[in-house]
Amino acid sequence: MKKRNILLALFTALAMVITMSVSVFADAVGSNDAALVTALNNAGLKRSQVKRVEAEYDAEDGVYEVEFTKKSNGKEYAYEIAADTGAIVKKSVENKYKKNSSHKKIGKKAARKKVAKSSGISYKIISEGSCTYEYDNRKGTYEIRFTDGGRAYEYEVLAPTGKILEYEWKVTGY
Repeated sequence: MKKRNILLALFTALAMVITMSVSVFADAVGSNDAALVTALNNAGLKRSQVKRVEAEYDAEDGVYEVEFTKKSNGKEYAYEIAADTGAIVKKSVENKYKKNSSHKKIGKKAARKKVAKSSGISYKIISEGSCTYEYDNRKGTYEIRFTDGGRAYEYEVLAPTGKILEYEWKVTGY
């Protein structure tokens, strides 16, 4: 009887330790659905406004990966949300574009000004980063990279028009 009570006590203690570990290490976001809500709120969208929704937990990196497409214009959003804090650590937005065989360019200065206007970050900070021109797949683009406030930014701007095709930022050092 004494041996049985000791085993029962050990199993009870083990169950308590496991339960405490789960509650201590439970993440701040809690679920794929909560991560989706965080991303939608950041994008200023409702669930009914998006399609092709994917949300999954990446245990190796400790982040929720959320992707969706806005129904009205095909704009694609991708987020990484830290499971432990619920903070957005990476955001990427890609606009749809029509292919253009034109070799016209608005120029690097104008492209940086478009990024400044879109992002709300000063032109001076953006001009300290890099800006390169590329032409492939029948489109000319400027790739603009810079850092500000603990974030690394990357923008792709359509060279003939200045339309921002895609942008991404991530927390540096994460």
